[in-house]
Amino acid sequence: MRWVEADALALPFADATFDAATSGYLLRNVIDPTAAFREQARVVKPGGRVVCLDTSPPPENALRPFIMIHLRYVIPLLGRLVAGDSAAYNYLPESTQAFKTPEELAAIMRAAGLVDVRYRPFMFGTMAVHVGARPKE
Repeated sequence: MRWVEADALALPFADATFDAATSGYLLRNVIDPTAAFREQARVVKPGGRVVCLDTSPPPENALRPFIMIHLRYVIPLLGRLVAGDSAAYNYLPESTQAFKTPEELAAIMRAAGLVDVRYRPFMFGTMAVHVGARPKE
């Protein structure tokens, strides 16, 4: 395996090269998530999987106030204590709250041409793993 730094919207690989494409915390950082998924699907072989781990806005439930306190105060505090930089850790809560819900992200995957899309939430609904497949030709 070799590491490649590349634009998520223009991957430097031929069509149908890989069995799977994975990303972690990528989609909330690209200008066009549909295009990023479309590009991942392009480089995956027919029937191959596209898997995405990303944050999700806290769901509207009884835990939301506690999750919001954690996002707004605990994460920046831990960032200051561990990394010496709380400002960098303000981005995580802000981008999490502004990002798509798991249902919205699943719809984006389908719009990008992926099939059999499903997801599983984790961490009280603040993270989700999405899986979709490139259609078999």
